[in-house]
Amino acid sequence: MAILTTGNTFSTGQQVTATSLNAAVNGSSFLDGAIDPATMQFFQTSPKEQIGIKDLGVTAAKIANLTVTGAKIADATIAPAKLSAGAPAWTATTLNVANSLDFALANSTATAGTYGRAVTTGLITVTMNGHGMVTGNVALLDFSDNGSGSSGTDGSYVITRIDDNSFTVVDTAASPTEIAAGTVVSRTNYYGNATIRGSATVAGTLSLTGSPSNLTIGSAQVATPSGSAPLFMARAFVSFDSTRNSSGGTDSLNTARFIYGGKNVTSVTKIASGQFRVAITTAMPNTNYCVVCNTSIAAAPRWAGVDPLSLTTTQFDIYTDTQDSASVNQPYISAVVFG
Repeated sequence: MAILTTGNTFSTGQQVTATSLNAAVNGSSFLDGAIDPATMQFFQTSPKEQIGIKDLGVTAAKIANLTVTGAKIADATIAPAKLSAGAPAWTATTLNVANSLDFALANSTATAGTYGRAVTTGLITVTMNGHGMVTGNVALLDFSDNGSGSSGTDGSYVITRIDDNSFTVVDTAASPTEIAAGTVVSRTNYYGNATIRGSATVAGTLSLTGSPSNLTIGSAQVATPSGSAPLFMARAFVSFDSTRNSSGGTDSLNTARFIYGGKNVTSVTKIASGQFRVAITTAMPNTNYCVVCNTSIAAAPRWAGVDPLSLTTTQFDIYTDTQDSASVNQPYISAVVFG
């Protein structure tokens, strides 16, 4: 099939000159048969001199695995409309993933295993001894052909751990067929923890799964609870010396008291002997909160308690007495707020 029309048609016996050759080359253009009209197009119709790829002309099947690198993608060329279903709903004001989220490469050593795929659901069960992953890790998997022309879809998958030697993923194929267990699969690498730079908002429920599954804030790890009873964090706490002023000097004046430490507490003020007002920095949502108080024990028992009638969203009063109900000022008093 001819794909070009020339700018000059030679006849039998015609002398070939530079002028006629230049005219043949410079005046040539493509014919319709030069392109696949399903995926390609002419940028101009007369003459047809430029060929390009249509929108959506390159399918995923035409791109080899791992061939498109970040260096090959121009800045600001991938818009939200070009992302697949289920991708982040980015807007012009949203930080892009490259600037906000780092995935830690947990292992880059290729590891071999075997797999089988269920029909219809596409659930792939992988057997890989000592895979080292937990639920939620992202693994790059290369599935081999089962010998009959069928294989799992290569790519990155969020895994669900079964045990130390097996895990599952769900194939992305539209109509997966059954593949018997024992077909070879290779894990090129996998990614573990992610680090968020800046701020992030979770719309829904944040779950920590796998083993181990720990939440670390700063350099401190939150204890892993047993059972399913909910956890409730403190809203404020403070410890103070009611016998000293805010500068640390000893006195019995009705002024601000010396604070050892605390969070979400602006000040503690002595109102009267054995009565102290705690000011909350960020207000509580209501007055139905709980205050747990404690004080030091001297020669005789002492107790500390909150006056329920004093509770507002921004302050509450603590009283300290002896066992004989005599007001007393203590060198150590503490309070924790829940609610």
